[in-house]
Amino acid sequence: MTKIRRQVGQTGEEVARTYLEEQGYEILETNYRCPLGEIDIVARDRGTVVLVEVRTRTGFSFGTPEESITVEKARRLKRLALYYQKAVSGCDLPCRLDLIAVMLSKKNHALEKINHIRGILAG
Repeated sequence: MTKIRRQVGQTGEEVARTYLEEQGYEILETNYRCPLGEIDIVARDRGTVVLVEVRTRTGFSFGTPEESITVEKARRLKRLALYYQKAVSGCDLPCRLDLIAVMLSKKNHALEKINHIRGILAG
C-alpha cells in the first residue's frame, strides 16, 4: 500500500470516527484485529454494537466508495462481524454492520461527502 493511499484511508477513518461521535455513537475500538481480518471502527449506538467498515475515495476512477464492497468483501465482513459478536461482545448483544463511505478532495483530502449506510448485511 502506498503512503498516499494509507493517508487517504487514515483520513477517511478519522472523518468517520468524528461523524459517529457527532451522531452520539460511543467509539469502543478502532482497527480491531483478529485472525479473520480487521474491523475499522467498533461503536455502540444505544444498546447495539455497530461494526463499521470505512471506504474512502478521492475520485471516481475506481467507482464510488459504496461500490467497493465486492461479494467477497461482504462475505469477509459478515465473518468478521460474527467472530466479533461471539468472541468479544457476547451473543446476547444486538450487532449491526454499517458502511461509512467517504469522498475526499483529490487535491487536499478535505471532506467532500460522507454517506452512512446502516445494516449493510442482513442475516
